[in-house]
Amino acid sequence: MIITEVRATTCSIPLTTPIVMGELRFDAREYIVVEVVTDEGLTGVGFGMTRNGPVAPIVSRNLAPLLLGADPRNSERLWQTMYDRNLTIGQRGVFMRALSAVDIALWDIKGQAAGLPLWQMFGGYRDRVAVSIAGGYPRSGLSSESLGTEIADYVTEGYQWIKIAAGPLEDDTLRLQVCAEAIAGSPSLLAYDAHWAWRTLAEVLPTVRGWADLGIAFIEDPYPAELTNVAVQLRERTGISLALGEDTTGRYAYRDLLEQATPEYLRVDATTTGGLSEALKVCAMAATASIPILPHIFPEVHIQLAAAFPGVMAVEATDPRQEIDVLYRLLQDPLRPSGGWVDAPTASGLGVTLDQAALQRYTIGREVSRA
Repeated sequence: MIITEVRATTCSIPLTTPIVMGELRFDAREYIVVEVVTDEGLTGVGFGMTRNGPVAPIVSRNLAPLLLGADPRNSERLWQTMYDRNLTIGQRGVFMRALSAVDIALWDIKGQAAGLPLWQMFGGYRDRVAVSIAGGYPRSGLSSESLGTEIADYVTEGYQWIKIAAGPLEDDTLRLQVCAEAIAGSPSLLAYDAHWAWRTLAEVLPTVRGWADLGIAFIEDPYPAELTNVAVQLRERTGISLALGEDTTGRYAYRDLLEQATPEYLRVDATTTGGLSEALKVCAMAATASIPILPHIFPEVHIQLAAAFPGVMAVEATDPRQEIDVLYRLLQDPLRPSGGWVDAPTASGLGVTLDQAALQRYTIGREVSRA
């Protein structure tokens, strides 16, 4: 089996209401979709967010020439070759997004060739996985009552983890109180995603100290990765646990994060960190430290890890009604939680099928490389 074609498609899906995360604003969600085609009729699919970076050109120019004519089942060899040949690229984050999408597609082919879903190839620990719901995004004109209703609905639907997104810090004590009241008496846990918005300890400590009695399971990514030491100080001064690592790329950065911060929860995104090949290594590292993993969205990818390993506690999803992550619009068969749980797929490989009509509708660029 050899690779004969690599397609890298950039899709932009408009949002009805912009998503605002601190200084970040998204009026549309932009995704990279990679299709790796073989001479035996198997096509692997990989995807992820571009974060408005030039991911597709990197796939086409830097990675596809190293793939064409190669056996896709030798994913470790291909991963290492692609990584080593591109060490001089300065923007490692954008490059790793490209490598991740390609690697996920290679694993999809491997699973299809083996006739097994990837979670069984990886380990096969469970066939039903808990779902963490990410919601509570601040929107213009959204009242506290509306937020409370949204969170109460998640409780009713059976989600074990309910995470809200940060708004202006001066508003978030009230927002968290509303959420805590909506969750009270249920087994659901409340978490808070700061989306790397904070910069100093002094600006947030007086407020965050007051959250100690709200039962917050963790604060996620309060500071950019280069300020991990400040996040550790925040935990020391408030007693609130941390979830870190969503934008971390590569095993070595995770090694440093685990050593320097020892977060209570590790955030892993296989579409960012280097694909499933690298995510498997990070899962093993976290297991040796007994640190649980909560992956970042893309449940169709991360269920392969959560169903494979006991340390990956859940997959993360968003409510389609809230228009947060809209990748599902590109898929014929997106995962749909039921009662706060989702079944592991039975189809071989990644178990997803692209909706080609939707892919074409949202495409803003496509690069095709052929042998």
